[in-house]
Amino acid sequence: MKYELLGEYHAFMKQAKSAAEKRFAILHNLAVQIRSLAEDPIRTIDAETEAIERAIAEAKAAEFEMTAAIGCVNETAKLCGKEEITTGNFKR
Repeated sequence: MKYELLGEYHAFMKQAKSAAEKRFAILHNLAVQIRSLAEDPIRTIDAETEAIERAIAEAKAAEFEMTAAIGCVNETAKLCGKEEITTGNFKR
């Protein structure tokens, strides 16, 4: 077994997990923010639009990093006899 490949596999796995957790946290916080907005008719949607758009952009970036890392995990998995993964591996 090539231990360098195994190390890469685990490093990419850690990166994918970290990005998945970041994506989850951003989207969870966004849901809380939107729920708060829905419950308070005094606050306007226009006032929150920039923060919402920024959160969505950050979630997209985390998702892109996660899927790229998953691709790298799967490439190294083939070379070191490990199991391939999907985004479903990070489902909560």
